[in-house]
Amino acid sequence: MSHLLVRKLPRLTLLVVAVLLLGGCATGSIFTSYPKQIQPIKVQLEARQYTMAQAALDGRQDDADKILYLMERGRVAQLAGDAEASIEDFRRVIEAFEENDEKAKVSASDAAAQGASLLTNDNAIPYAGEGYERVFVHQFQAMNYLLAHNLEAAMVEVRRANQEQQYELERFEDEVADAEEDAREQMEKNDGFMDSFASLQAAAGQVKNSFQNAYTFYVSGVLFEATGKPNDAYIDYKKALEIFPDNVYVQRDVLRLAQSLGMREDYERFKKEFGADLSPPKADEGEIVLLFEHGFAPVKTNVDIDLIIDNGVRSIAFPTYVEQWQAPSLLNVSISDGALMGKTIGETSPIVSVQALAAKALVERLPGMMVRQVLRIVAKGKAAEQGGKLLGGFGALAINVLNVVTEQADRRSWLTLPHDAQILRSNLPEGQYQLQLQNGTAMGTMDIKVIPGKKTLIRVVATGNTFHTAFVVL
Repeated sequence: MSHLLVRKLPRLTLLVVAVLLLGGCATGSIFTSYPKQIQPIKVQLEARQYTMAQAALDGRQDDADKILYLMERGRVAQLAGDAEASIEDFRRVIEAFEENDEKAKVSASDAAAQGASLLTNDNAIPYAGEGYERVFVHQFQAMNYLLAHNLEAAMVEVRRANQEQQYELERFEDEVADAEEDAREQMEKNDGFMDSFASLQAAAGQVKNSFQNAYTFYVSGVLFEATGKPNDAYIDYKKALEIFPDNVYVQRDVLRLAQSLGMREDYERFKKEFGADLSPPKADEGEIVLLFEHGFAPVKTNVDIDLIIDNGVRSIAFPTYVEQWQAPSLLNVSISDGALMGKTIGETSPIVSVQALAAKALVERLPGMMVRQVLRIVAKGKAAEQGGKLLGGFGALAINVLNVVTEQADRRSWLTLPHDAQILRSNLPEGQYQLQLQNGTAMGTMDIKVIPGKKTLIRVVATGNTFHTAFVVL
């Protein structure tokens, strides 16, 4: 190696490091994809190795993507039954959301992150959370408080989850309008761009937008009923029905409350549409409300797309989902002991598809991604040119190598979220029960208690063939 090259290397190193650490925004996903980082965590959850999974996430609390790692860790702690740790993790996530919302649209740190992303990839922008993820944070925090027997705090969180959906609707309308305006010129040059995302759009087409969540409204309705607010419960059940009209349990609950609240016109309309009434619990019966969260959220992958830009055609990496749309795998619930042994309670009914929400969120962001990709091509070209002027041919070569290495799509998302969620509601006589759970090849049992006039809220989370269970009497 020549003495001249040796003298140039430190300057080149400083240039590269400055790009990656600009504004303190280097995230762990610039060079190593986020799905690859989280895959061991998912394996540990399936093996109930909660401590190992939490420890693996502990070291990322101060990362630029701390929101993402804290969401993962809060979910792991919750499945481990550690409500206190999960409450703290989600509290920090919510605090970070609020801090981000208070920032000006362009702050010094944001500008630094955006600048670094132009010379690397979108992974350099600190993760801020998708709308559907923000809603789930509040819903899971509500579940933490329920399991800690703090119904009042749980009610606060479900209200915040519902408010978040309205907030996301308002923000969505502004952001999409701006992104589409910015991308119009590039979309006209690349009119076949969206054709490269056929499987993504098939899943996205299952929902109207990426943030309205019938599951959250349904849980809110259950809690309103448990606290003696049937009118509020009826409003939220109707919202859940509007978002996910095919869920048989939501249909029955809307019909039941329309009758009990004297909503005659609604009752007649819903009875004609949905059929028979659901019998209310008898004097010696309680209700069971089972929430089933199945699988893991879908994982983004890279797709290379040829973009037409001013100086030619370039192959650019974009994130996409290639998983085909699949109907949820239902949970069958029966009683495996006592006088009612062998009795089938029922089968769950889907109420939200995270696969569809995630796909829709990505579709909504594609116009903005295209704009950033075009800007990135220009910025990287100029960086290579400047590297050549500063450091000669070796500098230009090194910057071009860096450009190739960092040409990765942003594949980050909350990956320990469920693939979908489902519900089941039924009445049972007072007593202690062992439930038999079956979902495909996965089988398990759990013990519950039913008290007359009360609601037993049951939560079952399936990761692979492993069930994570909990219940609370409301």
